[in-house]
Amino acid sequence: MKNKNIIILGAGLCGLTLAYLLRNSNYQITVIEARNRLGGRILTKNTSGETPIDLGPAWLWNQNTNLLNLLKELEIPIHQQFATGNAYYQSMASQPPQLFQLPENQEPSYRMAGGTNSIIKKLSSILSSIDLKLNEPVLNLEENVHLIDVKTSQSTYQADLVVSTIPPGLLVNNIEFTPNLPDSLVNIANNTHTWMADSIKFGLSYDKPFWKEKGLSGSCFSNVGPFTELYDHTNYNENRFALAGFMKPAISDLSSSQRKKMILNQLEDFLGKEALDFISYEEQCWAQEKFTRAQNHDLLSPHQNNGHSAYNHLYFNNKLIISGTETASQYAGYMEGAVRRAQFVFEFLDNLKVS
Repeated sequence: MKNKNIIILGAGLCGLTLAYLLRNSNYQITVIEARNRLGGRILTKNTSGETPIDLGPAWLWNQNTNLLNLLKELEIPIHQQFATGNAYYQSMASQPPQLFQLPENQEPSYRMAGGTNSIIKKLSSILSSIDLKLNEPVLNLEENVHLIDVKTSQSTYQADLVVSTIPPGLLVNNIEFTPNLPDSLVNIANNTHTWMADSIKFGLSYDKPFWKEKGLSGSCFSNVGPFTELYDHTNYNENRFALAGFMKPAISDLSSSQRKKMILNQLEDFLGKEALDFISYEEQCWAQEKFTRAQNHDLLSPHQNNGHSAYNHLYFNNKLIISGTETASQYAGYMEGAVRRAQFVFEFLDNLKVS
């Protein structure tokens, strides 16, 4: 009997982790990614001077045990987020930012050495023998007797089983299904919040950590905006320096240059003119990224319908599994959820004992 063909849709953390777990199985694995790069919503920009700035997810915590174990297995070191010293908070536009001392007993968070893309690079290097297709958006899934025809912008493939790791909202809006998926599933998917879809992240690299020299943590918080949160983003070796954070989603319709101007004005208000002496400014507006947020996808409450029981069913006569961090029963919408969901699908496939 020939080996079963599995096609994984999406080369983000969940998709690549699943391929990694299946690498020694009897399945023939193909990963299809719409973007021209790996990582999905993991995006680390190495600025001039090679300062890594995470424009997607950046942090993990002690309770993220599955992700931490995977990082240990892949030999990727982590470092604790710097949060020592004073921080600024602005409650309203009529008042200047107020200085306060960060609590010393707060739960620590961590970042990956080299940026979050380190785990994507490591996984892809191990998966060098896997058939990986980039820049191929999937257009149609059609049931064909015992197989599924997967039509992309470039070609048509056949699979015994398809595992989707793309956001459910994108899955049901960007891909045509023949026959149609159940209306109940489509409705749930359209009302499932997509991780990062509302986020605008930015970062600035510097030749020195001027905020630390002033006894500042680099942390800034604002109810006013345009940025709402800002943190120290110094690298693992503590020889590359940056600040990075989030902007309020309401300014996603502005141009990048407009947002940058607003950010620089706010940074000067918070940290002084030294904040304007930066090497590089980077940003990522995920709401404008077509492979993250469906164009007709309404803004939803954070984590809405994440981990819904509908995602634990198989579709297309048991030939389609819906995966990805939004479908995880725990830590949905985080890197931990992406890893756990990949492990869940792997265990399910392993229990099938089919070759």
